[in-house]
Amino acid sequence: MYEGIINDISNTNLNNIEEFNKYFSFWELSQAKNGEITGVQKTGQGQLQLHSGYNPSREAESAFKNQTEKSQLIFLGIGLGYHVIKAASLINGENPLYKKLVIIENDPGYFFAALCLLDWTEVFKIEQLVFAIGCPVENLTQLIETTEHINLGNEGLSDSHIFTLPSFTAHNQPYFDDVIRLIERNKTKNQINKATYNKFAKLWTRNSHQNLEFIEKAGKINQLIPDNFSKDFLLVAAGPSLQNILPYVKELKEKMVVVCVETALWALLKQGVQPDFIVLTDPQYWAYRHIAALTAPESVLVAPLSVHPAVFRFNCKAKLLCTDMFTVSQFFEKKTAVFGDLGAGGSVASSAWNLCYYLGAKNIYIAGLDLSYPEKQTHIKGSSAEQTFHSIANRIKNLDKLSVSSMFSANPEYGISYEGKQVLTDARMKMFAWWFESRIAGCPEVKTWSLCETSMKVPGIEYVCVKDALQKVQNCVKKCDMTLNTNNQFDYKKLIQEYKKSL
Repeated sequence: MYEGIINDISNTNLNNIEEFNKYFSFWELSQAKNGEITGVQKTGQGQLQLHSGYNPSREAESAFKNQTEKSQLIFLGIGLGYHVIKAASLINGENPLYKKLVIIENDPGYFFAALCLLDWTEVFKIEQLVFAIGCPVENLTQLIETTEHINLGNEGLSDSHIFTLPSFTAHNQPYFDDVIRLIERNKTKNQINKATYNKFAKLWTRNSHQNLEFIEKAGKINQLIPDNFSKDFLLVAAGPSLQNILPYVKELKEKMVVVCVETALWALLKQGVQPDFIVLTDPQYWAYRHIAALTAPESVLVAPLSVHPAVFRFNCKAKLLCTDMFTVSQFFEKKTAVFGDLGAGGSVASSAWNLCYYLGAKNIYIAGLDLSYPEKQTHIKGSSAEQTFHSIANRIKNLDKLSVSSMFSANPEYGISYEGKQVLTDARMKMFAWWFESRIAGCPEVKTWSLCETSMKVPGIEYVCVKDALQKVQNCVKKCDMTLNTNNQFDYKKLIQEYKKSL
């Protein structure tokens, strides 16, 4: 759209403000008292001053005084570019205030106009430079996160400075409001991850050390061959609504690859169905209790190295390791790069979704992922989670009290179900829901469906009746070949010895 204009502008004397205004009518430019170009942003409600009418460069310099050192600086909108150029000089200086610069602008025209006005040479010298121009909000997360793993000493978006002015974002305020919400959600997620890491770091390390032998014995996620699997997957969680889907699971398994979280295994086995994959990522002993005393000789267990050691004694067809975000597993992952990263979305269901995605799913049908408490229930009746409540209940803390305590422990609030009704949820569940919303929006090639109408509605996940889902796949022939690719062989005994020496 702007290519012809940019070519014309490049041959235009930019001191001719009237000529520039002819091409970019969203601004009204004028000359500041010091001879620099300044301007205003036109809006439906009037005009907003973009920069000082006296000295725009000095104004930009003042904006970064008394700033503390951060890993990255994120611009929401850029105005004419004075602040960006000044920030670039701080990054390229002897004592850089920031390491990474991210520029977010939804309208390419504003970006190109700023490039035409000022000299951006200093900006393009930056080594860690990200331009998110016209980028959908849901795709920004990977661009603005400073690190993938919390244990590397970085705090992600908590270690960022966000720079914005009302005049820089007024041309599309809803877009930038969504960006701010995204940033705040990611900050919250990183804080939760950090708190979780601090709480369980010793446990994860102890478990990992006890499980070192399984680095050699177990297979790895990356050894699976995605072409060996059907494109329709069923993801099973243990929410209350799973009860309505259980009568159909045998028929669903005939047509779909079934991936279940560990809390849902008991319910499937009771129906005589062994899932193709069981995903367990929680390192606590209570997570192992969900599969204790169960067997699934036709299923493959997927777990990180940090799970409770008893997990690897589970009777199943095979065990596959996935990547941990913690130091022990990371040592071996860096050496081999074969474990397979299932991400950290806050819940085991998010890892299960990522497994479906990695294996080439085109349709992921979800059962029992309520992210809420339909009819004031926390889990499907009879689940191991509910049985745990029974086992620890007493005369004072009976089952009802324990269940209510679980529901109201994380800032309860209401969401909307696929039925259009209010359903009780909480801040923790909404954080998980946001992860699914963000992840699904970033993977448009995969369609995700909910089979449970009483679950909380998540943007990007559509409801489909289980009978209609079966109709969609009635002519499909299920393909689920667990053959592992063994082309890359590593001397794990040597690597384990190397790790022990590094302690």
